[in-house]
Amino acid sequence: MSRAMIACLAAVGLTAGAVFADSVNIQGVISASAEQTGATYSGSLEYNFISGSTGELKVSLSNDTPASVGGFLTGFLFRADAVTGAGLNSANPVSFQSTGAGSGAPFGTFDGGAALGGSFLGGGSPSAGLGIGDTGMFVFSITSVSASTLSATDFLGSLDEPGFLVRFRGLADGGSDKVPGGSFEVVVPLPGAGALAAAGLAFVGLRRRR
Repeated sequence: MSRAMIACLAAVGLTAGAVFADSVNIQGVISASAEQTGATYSGSLEYNFISGSTGELKVSLSNDTPASVGGFLTGFLFRADAVTGAGLNSANPVSFQSTGAGSGAPFGTFDGGAALGGSFLGGGSPSAGLGIGDTGMFVFSITSVSASTLSATDFLGSLDEPGFLVRFRGLADGGSDKVPGGSFEVVVPLPGAGALAAAGLAFVGLRRRR
């Protein structure tokens, strides 16, 4: 086999390794929130399949709540099909810690998340959370028998059973809220079938020229 053919096959192999990675932009669904306060957020979820039953979830969240509503984003929860583990690898701000699996009543139970002091409902003073205009970045190691087929949108669920939920506390009126997340734009997946097809065509071209 020629060096050119070997190089092309290697490129195909590298591209194949990136098939299971995608991201989705999200925003708070105010109309579905628990208290209808007007607290909201935007951000993104990025899921990457690592190997076997392991994946990685990257969460970016910005507090977009109107100044008149006030308050702080103090935690979030997520769930997806057959997730059995969700370990927090890094958090910015560091005041956010892993919640583990737990309740997000009245929206059901969740597989994991991060919050002030690791408590979705508490965690001390809300002022240590994300203030209006602030952005946080969080990375989780995901364990699931479906790790190789999960996508970022799998962590959003539906309005009937939200898969992503954000907590706000310390609002201007002294209240709090829980706001589900929804997608508003699906980002094009990282190189997948299209790139593989292109690499395949390149390989055929090399054979024909020989």
